[in-house]
Amino acid sequence: MKTRTLRRSLAALSLVAVLPFAACGTDAADTAATSGSATSTTTDSTATDQRGPGGGPGGPGGPGDTVDVSSVSSEADLVALVQEAYGDASLGLHRGHQPVEDVLDEVLQISHDELHVRMEEQGQNLAAVATDLGIDPQTLIDALVDSWSPAVDNALAAGSITEDQAAEYLDALEEAFTYRVTWDGSEATPTFSGIDA
Repeated sequence: MKTRTLRRSLAALSLVAVLPFAACGTDAADTAATSGSATSTTTDSTATDQRGPGGGPGGPGGPGDTVDVSSVSSEADLVALVQEAYGDASLGLHRGHQPVEDVLDEVLQISHDELHVRMEEQGQNLAAVATDLGIDPQTLIDALVDSWSPAVDNALAAGSITEDQAAEYLDALEEAFTYRVTWDGSEATPTFSGIDA
């Protein structure tokens, strides 16, 4: 009997620990499944499996609607990827950092919790966090672009884009990640519809 009570208590504590991080990009279905609440929301398994670098959801159509960098082969995929690089304004200053969490961990070298404190309690965007840690924000932007640039290479190898277009898509990724890193919390997210051929 005590074991069952202990398990329930631990489950409840783990639930409390998970819920505050729902804003990091977990979708409503993931949160509902974790909390055990009844919901009519369903998650398409292909959307769940399509993750950006770092494995997190979030993207152009909302949480869970992401483009897998390693499977990009068309120009339409690149357009969606660049849009995803801008992030999701509804997720606060970090704009949903799960799709880029590996890069943030590598470059910033702080814990996920500390990143949240800096962003939510101190109001820092990613550029301010980097600067505060003695890191040039451009270093973070470059690392983010590098992590997603294989998608451009894949589309080029597939013959979906030309070399000139590949260079333009890399520039578009840099512009999107610059926006994400320097976002002030109020500017509307641009819509990326592709490059001119």
